[in-house]
Amino acid sequence: MLDASWPGWGLMQCGISAASGLLGVLIGGLMSSRGQKAERRNARIREQLHDFYSPLLGIREEIRAKSELRTKLHSAANAAWQKQVAIHNRSVPEDIEAQFNKVIDYSNEQLEKDLVPLYRKMLDLYLSNKWLAEESTRGFTYELVEFVEIWNRYFAESLPRQVLNEIEHTEAKLQPFYSDLQDNFNRLSKELQN
Repeated sequence: MLDASWPGWGLMQCGISAASGLLGVLIGGLMSSRGQKAERRNARIREQLHDFYSPLLGIREEIRAKSELRTKLHSAANAAWQKQVAIHNRSVPEDIEAQFNKVIDYSNEQLEKDLVPLYRKMLDLYLSNKWLAEESTRGFTYELVEFVEIWNRYFAESLPRQVLNEIEHTEAKLQPFYSDLQDNFNRLSKELQN
């Protein structure tokens, strides 16, 4: 057993104090390092959500809402048109027919002047912020570029409607991309909350 009169006692006390201090600094450093690493990860996730996933999903939701409304209105217009045909014994007055044609005209104009520019905006955002995308999302570049380029060519009148129909150009081709965006948005949001 050691007592305070032992000649090395003071040295041993200094050594224990120094070791305790060093251990405290190491533990504090590790804790601080872990905290900084977690904060950097959270900052990256916030950036991904704010500058990539949220804006892309916002554009997607706007396109979807307008497209679903267009489908709903076309369906209602078709039903109303059938009633007009029945009422007027297949000879619908020109003024009524013109009103119904405006439904289709508006939809065609909306596609060219509103929806396709939203797809272009989506593509621009995707390409300029691709560095923020998760690996699974980066695999959709070709599909998105192709989808937008086909519309660009069509509205530049360098692609006939028959070709558009032949290649079955529909937004359904982008559904896997949209699903990936939503899945990554949900996962990253959940990670940020934990």
